[in-house]
Amino acid sequence: MARSFPVPPYPFVWPPNPTSVGMMQAMLPHPEDERTRRAMLVLFYAQSGVSLVAAGLLVPLHVGTQMDRVAWPVLLAWAAAFAALIALRARWKHQVARLPEDADPAPWERRAELGALATGVLWALAVVMAFDTRLVATQMYAAMLACITSVASINVMAPQPRAFATLLAPVSVALVTSFLRLGSWAGAYDALLALAAAGLAMALTLRHTRLLRESHALRFEREALLAQTQAAREAQTRFLAAASHDLRQPVHALGLLAAQAAHELRGRRAAQTAEQLQAMAQALDGLVESLLDVSRLDSGALQPQWRSLPLQPLFERLSTEYAVLAEAKGLQWRLRPTALWVRSDAQQLERLLRNLLSNALTHTAQGGVLLAARRRGGRVQVVVWDTGPGIAPEHHERIFQEFVQLANPGRDRRRGHGLGLAIVARLARLLDHPVALRSRLGRGSCFAVSLPEDAPRLLTEPHTVPQGQPLQGRCVALVEDDEAVREATVTLLRTWGCEVWAEAEVAPLLARLREAGARPQRLISDWRLGEGDGLTAIAALREAFGATLPALLISGETLPLSTKTLRALRVQPARKPLPPAALRAWLSAPSEPHAEPQSEPH
Repeated sequence: MARSFPVPPYPFVWPPNPTSVGMMQAMLPHPEDERTRRAMLVLFYAQSGVSLVAAGLLVPLHVGTQMDRVAWPVLLAWAAAFAALIALRARWKHQVARLPEDADPAPWERRAELGALATGVLWALAVVMAFDTRLVATQMYAAMLACITSVASINVMAPQPRAFATLLAPVSVALVTSFLRLGSWAGAYDALLALAAAGLAMALTLRHTRLLRESHALRFEREALLAQTQAAREAQTRFLAAASHDLRQPVHALGLLAAQAAHELRGRRAAQTAEQLQAMAQALDGLVESLLDVSRLDSGALQPQWRSLPLQPLFERLSTEYAVLAEAKGLQWRLRPTALWVRSDAQQLERLLRNLLSNALTHTAQGGVLLAARRRGGRVQVVVWDTGPGIAPEHHERIFQEFVQLANPGRDRRRGHGLGLAIVARLARLLDHPVALRSRLGRGSCFAVSLPEDAPRLLTEPHTVPQGQPLQGRCVALVEDDEAVREATVTLLRTWGCEVWAEAEVAPLLARLREAGARPQRLISDWRLGEGDGLTAIAALREAFGATLPALLISGETLPLSTKTLRALRVQPARKPLPPAALRAWLSAPSEPHAEPQSEPH
């Protein structure tokens, strides 16, 4: 069963040490933490919209209930005053929302208290207007009105408890005084209940205020700790970047010296020691690079550059490299062509897949590795299958940790450093591309990266030639004396659907082509050959198959001929390493290409 990771975020631990605040202290501003004070002010005005809407509904309802009992001029004056107050508080709300962070909160705290006091006075007048000593129903209405306008404001006004106190005081005084006017024990009892309710409402408000202040304080403390952690990570990244430069210089020199020693000591017993020394230098360089990658990902310095990507060009670039590595280990390499598009960061997605493929090839001793893509649940899954030893279920999460190598207890450096899948986990988290793992012991493993699918776009760049057209069946002749490069190129071209004829020298290639009756449509030749050079090979093949045969001359060094001379010879020059995308663009041109394939910068 597939299990999705990536690694959870880094745990941040801070001591939740809220200071207990007394009820009176909660009503006072905290000058030692201006951020908390300002946050409470902004929260108060942000929430005041609820009370303004409620007041806008209650005012006309109260006017309707008192039409037959209160003189119209008094009632309209009260309603007009309330409408003006609602408009003024709404204006304050919008002004506070646009205040700069360094604004002084004191004036706006005073306005909050004045607005609350004016609101309390107007509701107190409403209580007095509604209360009739002769009608129990009006007394109940007045009590309910006082309860609704005061108690319902606890949550809204808790960020500014003094404002709530200024609202509560006049309403409570008006209700208590009205009950005492009854001149009875029942009235006194009701007045006492009103006082108790007011005290309870104030206590609840202060408790809510304390919780809000502690919540803001913890939030700011957490933000400060996160900032410190981020600064520490950035410092770590800078340190490793500087250290890597100082390490790479002697490591590079060590590798060159080891290679020179191996060449000079060829055939002697010390040659093996020199080769081991060279392997150790390469391992050290790989370790430094991996540690730097982990550090960059942990520091958050990498930000994804999102865009629409066709998967096929990426697959082709990977296939060129990993087909050779698979062949060197005696493994089968399989690439399943795809027309799917995804939305991702091209560079980071390629790094993620490279680490998965390297991991698969490292741990596979027989069988092979497959790279493919498929649709699953509205997304695209890029899968890397291998026929390695498999991974037990209890280790599925552990393998994504740093320096974990299940089948390498002796820490053999030739089998990696245990950082590849740790980098995969971090890249998956950065890109939000979950990685699922399915594995069976003794049967192999499948890593599936889930990406958002994107609609295919109109392809205009040279490397975006549609798969299968127009390369299907195109006959290509290749002259390359390096066996590994020749086989990798043949594998890649056949993946694109080409018919490939390849040899290390011109003579046997001509003989095979004539025997089969094949006529090449494109010619690719290396510059340095075992016999002669690339221009000689091109001339021989053109003599046999026509002077207009498009030819590509690839060299790992600077050619002794000028570009003008090569154009006069109708030969297209290209430098190694030639990106597969550029090679495919040249092969796909309907007629003799004129644009020079460009190598990627190192």
